[in-house]
Amino acid sequence: MKLVKSLAAFSSLMIPTLSLAAIPYQNEEYQFTQPNGEVISIFLQGNTYYAEQRTRDGRLVIFDKSKGGMVYASVNKSGTDFVSSGILVSQQSDMTLSTSQLNADQASGLSAEAIQNLVVQKQNELLPALESPLLVHTQTADMSTQVAGNIKGLTIIIDFPDEKGSITKSQVERFLNDRNYTEFGNAQSVRGYFLEVSDNKLDYTNTVTAYYTAKKNKSYYADSSLSSTVRSQELIKEALDWLEYQQGFDFSTLSTNGSSQIRGLNIFYAGNSDSAWSKGLWPHMARLSPRFCADGVCTDRYQITDMRASLSIGTFVHESGHLITNWPDLYDYDGSSHGSVASYGVMGFGAIGTTNKFRPTPPVAHFRAIAGWDTVTELNPAIDANAPTGTLTHTSGSHTSYKWTNPSNRNEAFYIEAIHQSGQNTEQPSQGLAIWHVDTRGSNSNEWFPYIQMEHADGNRDPENNRNRGDGTDLFVANGEFSNLYPNSLSSKGTNSLWWNGADSGLAISSISAPAQTISFNLESNVVEPPKGDTYRGTLSDKGQQIQPNGSWFQYSGGTIKLDLTGPNNADFDLKLERWQGGRWTQVSISETPTSVESISYTATSGYYRIVVYSYSGAGDYTLTVNK
Repeated sequence: MKLVKSLAAFSSLMIPTLSLAAIPYQNEEYQFTQPNGEVISIFLQGNTYYAEQRTRDGRLVIFDKSKGGMVYASVNKSGTDFVSSGILVSQQSDMTLSTSQLNADQASGLSAEAIQNLVVQKQNELLPALESPLLVHTQTADMSTQVAGNIKGLTIIIDFPDEKGSITKSQVERFLNDRNYTEFGNAQSVRGYFLEVSDNKLDYTNTVTAYYTAKKNKSYYADSSLSSTVRSQELIKEALDWLEYQQGFDFSTLSTNGSSQIRGLNIFYAGNSDSAWSKGLWPHMARLSPRFCADGVCTDRYQITDMRASLSIGTFVHESGHLITNWPDLYDYDGSSHGSVASYGVMGFGAIGTTNKFRPTPPVAHFRAIAGWDTVTELNPAIDANAPTGTLTHTSGSHTSYKWTNPSNRNEAFYIEAIHQSGQNTEQPSQGLAIWHVDTRGSNSNEWFPYIQMEHADGNRDPENNRNRGDGTDLFVANGEFSNLYPNSLSSKGTNSLWWNGADSGLAISSISAPAQTISFNLESNVVEPPKGDTYRGTLSDKGQQIQPNGSWFQYSGGTIKLDLTGPNNADFDLKLERWQGGRWTQVSISETPTSVESISYTATSGYYRIVVYSYSGAGDYTLTVNK
């Protein structure tokens, strides 16, 4: 994941992370009807923001508006865009295509930078940018927010004059609300999932409407020449008006957030999407614009998806994680990795696999903790002088977890829990002791500084390196060890108990028992003196620049900000401090000596700040120390 290199690129990311919610695809198959009536199978790899579409034998395809259908495609020489061959995908024409028409260029897909740009464009389309950096990482907005009690959502079911729903209202109600549910191969209902993972603290149910029959035939809304938000939102507004003016529905009965916005707005429509990826009626989550208001409440985000011939709870549960609990995705939008958590959590890929779509994996320990569902025991004696030490145990599915918090940054911590392949964890990739490194400054699309990093016991970082979505060697098993040296002592891209700034956390775990429902381990409790200031390291190319901290920004209540930069002797690195004001980043202090040793001391007012380290000439490694 490349760091943002321009103000324009940064500004385009001014979108609430909690609202950025993409449906992930793992070789997802869908059928598309070509203009000549031929039905073809397309396979997706990616998510709502970016996905590659291929035929069964792996050839790239795209929707060509001029042809009105799916065509074979290649990648241009710069790797920035797909090029249409002008040839409609067809089983009949497959054998007649020349090697030059289906060359090897298509196999590799677009460049990483091009994918990142497309992700940002799609995010801006689904959720308009904000004029403030406040919510860029809004998982930090209120870490104590709990999600409990009875929450009532709304699910609107829709069919069309030319396509009636094959799944009944009562089937949808059971899928969403039954406490004991096994229809369509599911192990539980949506409600049952949240009751189980929350220790019965969250009871999420949905009011299901009668079928609303759309004003026009399905092909009008499924128009693949238009973005997915155009006709989908037209259809949703139709249905909401019908509920208000013809059905007399009382929207005030639904659960809302502090801004009187409906928390769970879900739309199910009959059949398949009948659209190309990201077009027409393609399933997605977005913000309804303009919003609909009635009975003192208004809409905000919604999710819309096709019912097809059967229902599985995985995607609905994952999207509810966004709508109801405000959890962000934990997989990488730009496809440069699978995200560290991969298939080990519901907000990663733990709800879209062949089997876990029927029994999704639980949220990781950190999400359960901030929702108020787990009892969390602090282990760091620098935080709690009475913290337990010695031999400890943890039981999988016990609605408890351990936590080792950074005393210099209370939003950074290690969470520890046992995972046993039973109960809600039945579909986990493996079993053993899981250790999560959490820092709310991280981003799901930065595989080397994510919001939640799984400390893979094998040290291979397979998901981060795009090798797999989790495997049998990721959890710590018998005689495993986790410390500042093990599984490896790498300060960058490693697996160990160092804080993100490279400081020793003092956490050391050894003598881990074999995988079981209850796992024991030995905790060596070491009090580590917090370092003075935060240290950030990076590497600049000639004329390059990086944003700190970690490609992001920080909120500061006011006082002195002291910055010290040290770089190579044979280069000239400079330093800037910028403040968010007037809808843009503005320089407030700069240090530009003809060396790579720079220092800034700035008396700051309350606001949002970021640091720019840049090369006037030369390249190499640097160290930045921040005291505030």
